[in-house]
This record gives sequence, C-alpha cells and structure tokens, in this order.
Amino acid sequence: MEPFSLHVSSNAVVTGLRTPAAAKPPSKDTPLIVALHGGSYSADYYNATPVNSASPYSTFLGVPFIAINRPGYKDSTALPDALPEGRTFLQVEGRYLHNEILPAVWKAYATDYGVTSIVILAHSLSAPMTIVAAALNATETSPSFNEERQEQKQKDGNVEGQGPGREQNTSDEEEGKRQEESAKEIAGSYPLAGIILSGFGTTANSPTMTRVQPLVDPNAPRITFPVSLKDELMLFPPSTGFTDPEVYEKTEELNTSASVVEFVDGIHIWPSYWREKYAKHVKCPVLYALAEKDCFWMSTQEAIEDFAGAFDNSVRVDKGVVLGGIHCLELCRAGRGWYARVFGWAVECGVAFGMRGK
Repeated sequence: MEPFSLHVSSNAVVTGLRTPAAAKPPSKDTPLIVALHGGSYSADYYNATPVNSASPYSTFLGVPFIAINRPGYKDSTALPDALPEGRTFLQVEGRYLHNEILPAVWKAYATDYGVTSIVILAHSLSAPMTIVAAALNATETSPSFNEERQEQKQKDGNVEGQGPGREQNTSDEEEGKRQEESAKEIAGSYPLAGIILSGFGTTANSPTMTRVQPLVDPNAPRITFPVSLKDELMLFPPSTGFTDPEVYEKTEELNTSASVVEFVDGIHIWPSYWREKYAKHVKCPVLYALAEKDCFWMSTQEAIEDFAGAFDNSVRVDKGVVLGGIHCLELCRAGRGWYARVFGWAVECGVAFGMRGK
C-alpha cells in the first residue's frame, strides 16, 4: 500500500494507506472498502505483514482498499478538545466521518478507482463512529461538523479567512444560508453500500476490562498501552498458536497512543444511547462478527444476537463468530479467512447497491 494525505476541510487533514489504482478498471459495481482501525493502532494495522494485509485480497478481487488514520492518529488532524454541547466524542467522530472524511475520500479516489459505492470496514473502537456515520448517511439533515466548527470560531471572533478582530463580510442570515447549502451538498455525498463491524459488542469480558480500565486515566488526553499487554490480550501469547511469529515482530511498530476520551465514551457512555439514536436508523447491509476468543467482548450466541438485533431497519444483517479468531482479527491466523469474507461480502454489497437503481 502507499501513503496518502487529504485535506478534508480548510484546516483538517486525514492520512492513511491505500492500494494503487489498477491498470485495468474493475468490473461493474465494484465497491471501495474504507477501513478504520481500533484504539491504539493506525492504518498500518491493515498492512502489518505481507500475509496479514488487505493488499493480496484487493489485488485478487480488483476491489480497492483505503485504510484511514482516524482523527488524532499519526498525521490525521485531531478533533477539537471542546465538543459541541450535548454530543459525545464518538458522536462527533462519526459525524466527522460522515460529513467530511468519506465525502473527501469519495471525491478524491472514486473516479481513479472506477468504483460505484463504499463499504466501511471497522474494527473495535471504530465501530461506533461507523454506526453513527451509517445512520447519518440515511437520515442526515444537520450542518456538517466543519460548519459547527466554523460557527464556534465565529462566536470566538476567529472566523476562517478573517483573523481576530477583522470585520465580517456576511450577515448572519447570509452565513446561515451558506451553511445550510453547504450541509446539503456535503451530507450523504457518498454512496454507502454496507458496513462491516468486528471487535466490538454489548457484553463486556469483565476480567479483561478489570485489567485494562485502571490504566486509563480519565484526566489524561491520551494513553499508550504497553506492547506486552497488547500482545497478551489482543494477540495471545506465541505459544497458543493464534498469531504468526512475524506479527509479534511488528507490534512495537504498530502500537500508537490512543485518545482516552474515546475509551471512556465507548465503555461507559455509548451503551446508553447507540441503539435508539443510531443503530435503528441504519438502513444499509451490516456484517457483524466477533472473534471466538475476543478478549474484550463475550462472543456467545446471545451476545451476538443482542448486538446484531439493534439494526432492525437494515435491509440485511449477517452475523457470527470467527472460529479460531482473537480480538485483532486481521492480525491473527484466522484473519486470512476473515479478510476473504470481508472482500467477498463487500462485492455482494457493491453489486446489490448498483442493481437497486435498475
């Protein structure tokens, strides 16, 4: 994969990795897979080793693949420290994904790749922002995250293009109209054919959470988890055979600091609002899976049904357990089968999406 950098607004950048465009255009109704990593990883998660990578599957099926560094990871611009009133971090992150990142990715690469839709692949803590974005894709009528940021700057007397103390050239009414038109243009300006979620659930694995939560200082901005702990919990010890030796050689390189507030939201706040506010509004197909040996979430049949059942307005919900899998599905030996399922399912979604208008 090759690195990329996109300006998604006048003062924000999103970075990541992407597969090169094929010399031969893909078949009709090919989707673009946009992948989002979990907490304490980056886009490199999807290109860890030659074997544990999305690249071979992308090449074989002719399905392009883009892995995003989420806001605040590596060189991607972080979200503002001050969140809009009444919204949590994961809500704002999902809105930012919907209103800025995905439209920018689509505008930049859809033509070169020859794709006709997007399928999002989300692991672990990127699942909530994906659910938010999918719900907004179906229902969005609010101003974009960027417009909200501009509104706040206007209140602070520091509007984009007008430094502090400069006179504003537009009336409040004109500005309001401009924001409304911008929101209509941005919202839903990418064709979402499906979402794929793994490594996140509703029934926590209490022993693991008990070990991890004391490490998360709610007053600190970010946290870097010890590699030894991540190897033990997310990959399992080498003696277990779940993960190839080559992956352990990369874990130090793959490790990165994570936003503390996303962990606090995901564990303590998200469960109180995600079903009614977002999941029930998702209409696109959903593929949901948990690893058989996920360290953070119970992968019982009841737990799988509980999570998947929240998407009762989706046109299709596929769900199940990845046998032989661990939390970091894409990094373990079973990940090869998971990648094959991801790409195959994305192709189905792309074709179905293309056929709807016929």
